[in-house]
Amino acid sequence: MNTKELLLSVLMGGPATGYDIKKVMEHDVSTLVDVSLSNLYPALNELAAEGLVTFRKVEQDNRPNKKIYELTAAGQEACLRALMKGDARHRLRSEFIFILSFVPFLPRWRVKELLDQRLADTNAVLEDLDRRDAEDNGTLREGQRFCIGFGRAMMEAQRDYIIAHGAELLDSCPDENPLRAVSAD
Repeated sequence: MNTKELLLSVLMGGPATGYDIKKVMEHDVSTLVDVSLSNLYPALNELAAEGLVTFRKVEQDNRPNKKIYELTAAGQEACLRALMKGDARHRLRSEFIFILSFVPFLPRWRVKELLDQRLADTNAVLEDLDRRDAEDNGTLREGQRFCIGFGRAMMEAQRDYIIAHGAELLDSCPDENPLRAVSAD
């Protein structure tokens, strides 16, 4: 999905300020798909010019005015068309996995560092998913609840795999930094 389609999908949740949209894009959407936030406001202006969103200006005391964006019926239709035509690919792209594919060349301390960081990141994601689940006062749609559960299952499987097999991987690593052997020549 392109940036404009992602913006429309965020607004499916209801009216929001540009700041609120940016927060959702940064914290929620970007964890699932690649997001470019550099053209967020120009894209919102284009959507308004195309009649897919409307906005109203709200004056604030001692602060800049803000705009509250809302989908039009045409915007909702455009969002649904984008969701219907999307490929819904699920890709595994990971620098972590790429780097670990070179384990025979990495010292044990580096691999341990990578595993520990991945576990910490995974646990942080699980805590965030737990928080979102706990904060649900019936406001999450069924699809959102499914996604939280799906994400939890993936993160738990990742954590469990690292815990179960990390020691084997560490045992296969050289003790010394292989670069020392190369630089000694």
